[in-house]
Amino acid sequence: MAVIALSVWLLFYCGFFSSYQEVLVSPGMTLATQWLELKPKTPMKTAADMSELLMEVPGLVLDQDKAGRFLLADGARFEVEGYLTTGKGERIYLDEICVSGYRGRTYLDLSSTELQWKKRDYLFRSVTLRSSRVLTTGKAVWVSYDPRTTKDGLPAPELLDWNDLAKGKDK
Repeated sequence: MAVIALSVWLLFYCGFFSSYQEVLVSPGMTLATQWLELKPKTPMKTAADMSELLMEVPGLVLDQDKAGRFLLADGARFEVEGYLTTGKGERIYLDEICVSGYRGRTYLDLSSTELQWKKRDYLFRSVTLRSSRVLTTGKAVWVSYDPRTTKDGLPAPELLDWNDLAKGKDK
């Protein structure tokens, strides 16, 4: 019995049944009106109830104009579109895009109503994005998490250095 308990614990510890995943999709990119396909080394999976792409956008304002376009500090307005593609070619459009901020950094949070609190066995090989204007970003990280297991219902991706920001160590 002890061997079975140890085996189950090791499976969870090693992440075979992990309910959390974060993947570096890009260390930074330039979006434009042409579609840009990004294929991270590690496939993006829906490992938990919430799955989203967090994209750091320097100069992004925590607001939108009346038409729903995003704003930059210089007054420029833009829109972003995107979709995920599975290994079988199925597309899931990122139809929920909002702005979030943490410790002086601003992010576009891209997700899909099709993925939230639903089917958890998607495996995506790529994400394809475009913007209505040229837009240079910082890191883009895919994160799949269970908000009930976090302090405030939000992820704290290590790949975005959020833990360092919380300690006052901005890189």
